[in-house]
Amino acid sequence: MECIQKFIERTRRQKGHLAFARGWQQFAFRKNKEGDYAAALAALRHSLALDATLERSWQLLGLLSGYNSSVEEAEEAYRRVVELKPELELGIRYLSITRHLLYAYRDSREVEVCYERFKADLLEFYQTFQGLSPEQRKSLYPWISKKNTFLLPYLGKETRDLQQCYGTILHEILTSCFPEGKERPPLPPLYPNEPLRIGIVSAHFWEHTVWKLMLHGWLKHLNKEEFQLYVYCVSDQNNTCTEIAQTYTYRFVRGDYPLQWWLERIRADSLHLILFPEIGMNFTVLMLAALRLAPIQCMSWGHPDTSGLPTMDYFLSSELMEPVDGEKHYTEKLIRLKNLGIIFSPLPEDPRPPISREEFGLKENAVIYGCLQSIFKYLPQFDGVYAEIAALVGNCQFVFITHFMSKNTRLRFERRLEQAFAAKNLDYRDYCFFCRPLNFYGFTSMLHCLDVFLDSIEWSGGCSTLEALYYAKVPVVTTPGRFMRGRHTTGILTLLGVPELIAPNIADYIQIAVTLGQDAKYRQFIREKIERNLPKVFEDLEGVRSLEEFMRSVIQKFAVATS
Repeated sequence: MECIQKFIERTRRQKGHLAFARGWQQFAFRKNKEGDYAAALAALRHSLALDATLERSWQLLGLLSGYNSSVEEAEEAYRRVVELKPELELGIRYLSITRHLLYAYRDSREVEVCYERFKADLLEFYQTFQGLSPEQRKSLYPWISKKNTFLLPYLGKETRDLQQCYGTILHEILTSCFPEGKERPPLPPLYPNEPLRIGIVSAHFWEHTVWKLMLHGWLKHLNKEEFQLYVYCVSDQNNTCTEIAQTYTYRFVRGDYPLQWWLERIRADSLHLILFPEIGMNFTVLMLAALRLAPIQCMSWGHPDTSGLPTMDYFLSSELMEPVDGEKHYTEKLIRLKNLGIIFSPLPEDPRPPISREEFGLKENAVIYGCLQSIFKYLPQFDGVYAEIAALVGNCQFVFITHFMSKNTRLRFERRLEQAFAAKNLDYRDYCFFCRPLNFYGFTSMLHCLDVFLDSIEWSGGCSTLEALYYAKVPVVTTPGRFMRGRHTTGILTLLGVPELIAPNIADYIQIAVTLGQDAKYRQFIREKIERNLPKVFEDLEGVRSLEEFMRSVIQKFAVATS
């Protein structure tokens, strides 16, 4: 925070009209909406340097502090908001719950500290919340679309009880504003030879992970004679994917409408069951999931963590990904769909020749290991894995993508790698390559440059693993995590029939990565095996068929139980 204050003081001494402050503020809000958080942060600092009384700029700075991996920045920003507008204190307290959830942690100790402080803040607010009047609860409604617990499961800790606490707060705020969303709608009558009405709610009808993992495959392959699909796209986007989706549905409703409009529209369709492919990545989806829209409500693993919501009945997972004790990690009833529970829908590969190693700036003759996940998937306790592999392989490079890295977040991550490699008497700069954010063409090109893909530990790749296998047949090394979110690649490789890439522990993970790096013939053998076995994964319909069976069964059981 000290550097921000110095920047503000320095800029104040420069000439500039205060009208520019609001221009910078508006620019920051636009960049934030576009997802360009680095530009938003820079613009916010310009606006506050010119006018430190801009409460909305301080508020957005606090919201972006997780991206910038700075608890101190959040605390200072939220303090300034309350100083400027004391009447916002309750809302700021709500936002402050998540200030310890960061994109990159300094070390393992900070992970523990931030988890415990988040837990304490959440429980403290929950106690306060119980004593709020109905009007005070309603006053929190505008705040719940600003911040959520998306980053919580990336800490690698148990989340069930905390998500349940947060989900209860969310549900009670929303039902104080929309009381009609509190009661479970009755199940519509079941008539012979008439399809069941199934709703699907998502904001990701575009080239997004959720589209590729779940939406496209489910929409395409679900039996249309048996299931009448009502799709609710909670954004006004219109692209090739949304056009494809409409061809598979009975009703497709799209738009950036208020929550009340969506609540009335969906309930009016008298659905038998509603399905949320993910909960946590879009605020409108999250708020709708916290209300009762249909008699049976289900979620899946587009964001693989329990919702904690009292409105969510079932979590649709994968039998190949869940640990034996998976049930205890969810507030929902766990359903293990067959195989992966999905059918992956890869996008057509770009017709241009892939970008080469030389064009990327990679070492031409080194063994290239891909570490192509978002920064928040990398926990500090596993940094030593890369240094250990480097020490044993020698001539190698680890490729990280700077997507979602602010300057401070990247600096934190690089310092961690510096320390891990120094412990092996190595300079991390000789081994770690930081690639610019990549579009689809760039990402698939990078896959073709890799010798080995290293799965992130305790938060496994799903879409990225499938794309590495599909586009480049690159060997993917993994080890099963404690939770389902750390076992996606384990399930994929099991179905693919290459269990030799699944390590039972970290030591074996390193050894498999080293063996693949040192033995080019073995790598080629694994690539050929992957290519032969790809249809086992990419043509598998067992997950969709088991989803159909689940929906038939659960609707029938509900009808019997409520008759």
